[in-house]
Amino acid sequence: MDVSAEAADLVVKESLQATESAAKLLGSGIKNVAALLLAMAKDDYKVVGKTNSKRLARDPSPAEVLRIRKEDMGQFQKFAKEFGILFFFAQKKGNQSGYVNVVSTQNYAAQLNAVMEAMGYPIPQQTQVQEEEAPKKARTRVPQEKSLKERGTGSTPSRTEAAEQKPSVKKRLEYLKSVSEQTRTGPEKIKEKTR
Repeated sequence: MDVSAEAADLVVKESLQATESAAKLLGSGIKNVAALLLAMAKDDYKVVGKTNSKRLARDPSPAEVLRIRKEDMGQFQKFAKEFGILFFFAQKKGNQSGYVNVVSTQNYAAQLNAVMEAMGYPIPQQTQVQEEEAPKKARTRVPQEKSLKERGTGSTPSRTEAAEQKPSVKKRLEYLKSVSEQTRTGPEKIKEKTR
């Protein structure tokens, strides 16, 4: 075979590999751009500011609702962007009360309190999310008495029995230490090992 034929084959082979890798890169780039455009269309890119209820509904944390005057909506939006709050305004159709509800999640509770304080509103009271203490069981009519130590359950001795039978470790160590001091007569000779 001729050397020029081998060189030509090598050039064609490498150009095909380069074209193939360029096509793969182009395909993955188109896929990523399509995913970005789809996310932008669904408002997924929003992390602060005004959004819609569908975006906040995806967050598993509970909702937080505050009331502000309609005149303060612009000021609230400005502060919300500063403090990094994701929210939306909600009100009933035909509402003439002059107030609007701000809905956010409890993830932004501290920021919401800071915004409300900066706007001059009183800080909202924390809602009682914690359940009240569970009611205690009613006392039985017949008070239960402790069973005798001899009875037990039969499987293992109770802790009080085991504690009475086993002496304290500290006492045992103190006893051994005092005995060893009494028996020691003087410095012991230690034979050093030589090699």
